[in-house]
Amino acid sequence: MRLVSRLRRSGRVALLIDGPNVLRREFEVRLDDLKNSIEELGKIGVAKVYLNERASVKLLEAISNSGFTPVITTSDVHLHMAVDSIDLVLGDATKLLAIFSRHARVAPILRRAREHGLETITIGFEPGFSVAVQNAADHVLRLDRPLEYQIRVIKGKEKKDNKEDQGDDWDLDA
Repeated sequence: MRLVSRLRRSGRVALLIDGPNVLRREFEVRLDDLKNSIEELGKIGVAKVYLNERASVKLLEAISNSGFTPVITTSDVHLHMAVDSIDLVLGDATKLLAIFSRHARVAPILRRAREHGLETITIGFEPGFSVAVQNAADHVLRLDRPLEYQIRVIKGKEKKDNKEDQGDDWDLDA
């Protein structure tokens, strides 16, 4: 069973974004493109961008126009992401947790989600994409590479893993 078909039948995708870490002018991140790519893996039920109190009104407007819920915090953004992810992990609706951050502070969130049976994807880019975050997730999407190809690889990898579990259909001894 492919990851995509399983997600579309049984649950939703949660997409959490570490705003201060990845939404900077020099990085030119397009939230619409990211959202469209992630939607190929399943229906997005939760789409939040975590920001600190220094976020501009223009940024908040752009986030809202892209279909995301802005979450403004006066303390550590990663702490609020962790608290919200607890609800997602303990609830039954979310089957895939996608976190867009380059910071190592999100690695424990991804590890805990995996421990509770959620598929996980980390999304990031260089410079500064934490190796710990990449190793904590089931799948890695790099925005500095073509997303379409990476999404196809994720879909194909799930299919390949399940085929190995079912055994080979070829009878080589016959």
